[in-house]
Amino acid sequence: MVAHFFNTVKSYFILPYSQRSIQISINNSNYHCKTDEQGEFNLSINESCDPGSKITISGGNYVLDIVQSYPFFFNVSESQFDVISDIDDTILVSHTLNHFKRILTTLFKTTKNRKAVSYTKGLLEFTRKYAPNYFYVSRSERNLFSLLCDTISHHDLPKGVLFLTPLLQWHQLLKPNKSRQHKFNVISRLIEQSEGKTFILIGDDTQHDMHVYLEVVKKYRTRIKMVFIRQVKPFRTRLQQRSWECLAAEGVPVNYFKPFDTFNSDHLKRVL
Repeated sequence: MVAHFFNTVKSYFILPYSQRSIQISINNSNYHCKTDEQGEFNLSINESCDPGSKITISGGNYVLDIVQSYPFFFNVSESQFDVISDIDDTILVSHTLNHFKRILTTLFKTTKNRKAVSYTKGLLEFTRKYAPNYFYVSRSERNLFSLLCDTISHHDLPKGVLFLTPLLQWHQLLKPNKSRQHKFNVISRLIEQSEGKTFILIGDDTQHDMHVYLEVVKKYRTRIKMVFIRQVKPFRTRLQQRSWECLAAEGVPVNYFKPFDTFNSDHLKRVL
């Protein structure tokens, strides 16, 4: 626990690799691009990547090897649908409604002590037989990338690409000021680059998932196969109920499951 605490705290003192020219080597070809202010870069190439290839990122003569145990190659699946899921309080218990408790959970709960949401774990396990790609789109900051990867692996949840918000500095923890458009923008990009696939969306009612998914359904109605929303608390607020009714009214199959519900595949079988 002590090592986990110090490693997590240390991540909030890391500065992003901002506005730097980098070289990416894939399949013996070199590609050049530049990171943005948050140290992020995107590169699209029209060729498949050999899973055995080694990707290196270099600035000048300095090469950084990717050393994570979590996969960094995800081949495009041939399944009829893919899965897009939130992380906090959707697949992992994170206490996002209580900011102080969420920080304590992040700092002091190790991978082994983090709990998975049983319903969602069952849902994801059921979809595995269809071999889709999994995309985890979260407002968690990139500081927690390693922790989330390790926790997903520990609970044997499907490994998928993580889309997180930019690195935070320690003084931003109480007021992170994260973009509300992050999820919508990432999901839109995934749908538009997926060549006609449909998607299952999974989220919860603690933050903005229902609002985001409503906008996604309105824009990409024919591309959304089903929406699952986890009710985190034993009761629903009026705002949550109204948000749910607006989402359900769009005509896409939806399921708003309760905190201690057991996954029932019948809901999903009807649309597959």
